[in-house]
Amino acid sequence: MTKQILVVMSSESQLPMQDGKTHATGFYLNEFGVPAHKLVQEGYSLTIATPRGNRPALDAGSDTKDLFKNEDEYEQIKAFVNETLSGPIAKLADVTGHLDQFDAVFLPGGHAPMIDLMSDADLGTVLRHFHEKAQPTALICHAPVALLAAQQDAAAYQQTLQGGQTPTASSFIYSGYKATVFSTPEEKDAEQGFEAPMQYYPEDALSAAGMTLHNGAKW
Repeated sequence: MTKQILVVMSSESQLPMQDGKTHATGFYLNEFGVPAHKLVQEGYSLTIATPRGNRPALDAGSDTKDLFKNEDEYEQIKAFVNETLSGPIAKLADVTGHLDQFDAVFLPGGHAPMIDLMSDADLGTVLRHFHEKAQPTALICHAPVALLAAQQDAAAYQQTLQGGQTPTASSFIYSGYKATVFSTPEEKDAEQGFEAPMQYYPEDALSAAGMTLHNGAKW
């Protein structure tokens, strides 16, 4: 039987910033396309799911050959992503009842997981399932912030962060785990080109919940 990978992506495309501003975002082309293409090449079947069952938005800043080995790889991956996302997109709630059919779950990066995934109750169900089964849970760049969905009242945790305060996690299954994520120093550099400062940073959000972040030097 073909092994199946559940790929969870955000439904959103506008990241709330300070001062009521927003920043256009989505998934990063290379962070989804390169690993997804490799998985398909190795014989895995992908099921794409978002909270609303809509096609995920591409972060326009990632649509560049500069993030790939060469122009040929860029063209190949972009074509693969367009074809893949033109197919069925599942509603996340609809896959939570049959998670046993999947062998792993994968979340690509981009700022979008900070908008909806980190407080999504259905994603919390997904993460707890793979955690209990000791099956692979893979997250790239900004996506580890979505692990915060696997706690009691993730929505309140996110609201506290957005209010500029330090929250307290409750029943967080990844407390004490080690991870890497797009770092706060990198985020402060990146946001210089944004419309306003960010409301919070993924590294700080995960640290506050009890995870140990191991990031290298900036960039």
